[in-house]
Amino acid sequence: MNYKVTDIKVEELPFSDFLTSRYSMTVRVNVDKTYEMAKKEKIPFFNLTTACILEVINEIPEFKLRIKDNAVIEYEHINAVSPIMQNDHTIREIEIVPPSKFENIYEWSNYVENKKANIEENQFIVEPMKRDECPIANLSCIPWIDFDSMTNIIASSNQIMPVISWGKMVDGKIPISLTASHVFIFGWHFKLFYENVEDYLNNPERLF
Repeated sequence: MNYKVTDIKVEELPFSDFLTSRYSMTVRVNVDKTYEMAKKEKIPFFNLTTACILEVINEIPEFKLRIKDNAVIEYEHINAVSPIMQNDHTIREIEIVPPSKFENIYEWSNYVENKKANIEENQFIVEPMKRDECPIANLSCIPWIDFDSMTNIIASSNQIMPVISWGKMVDGKIPISLTASHVFIFGWHFKLFYENVEDYLNNPERLF
């Protein structure tokens, strides 16, 4: 994966020596338009929601920052890693590249569905402690539960990889939980994330 080395100095990063630099927030956002678009265009609601979130992550540079070889790097783009439930309720993960890497959203959605259908050949298997070495964010849906907040497991106290989970749609809204590292992500970036996600979910035609 392509990346560039930034001018940010590792030794000057904040919160890196804290017990943990991870923190979370949950916000409810409107998804009526995305749900309607998914039904109209016969694209799975999960896929279209994932597409909106993944595009936003890639539009905010701080979400693409990682530490590699004692340098701060910015990846060209970030992929999603998503757990997919199997018939026996076990979980397997797939990696999903952003929709912008495809000709159109239909082609991208078919690519995601093919990965799900052929998950044996498409599993993403990287041990948790090494996931910061990959240009990924963890995106998962818990469609059975309408939650107010969420905590996420932490592989490492100063893990950089963002974790994003969303829940059941109630009254046209879903809760979206974002867990990120305070080393790179501050309140301003949370604000940008939620504003931009809601803009995409209110205007899913931007993906088409």
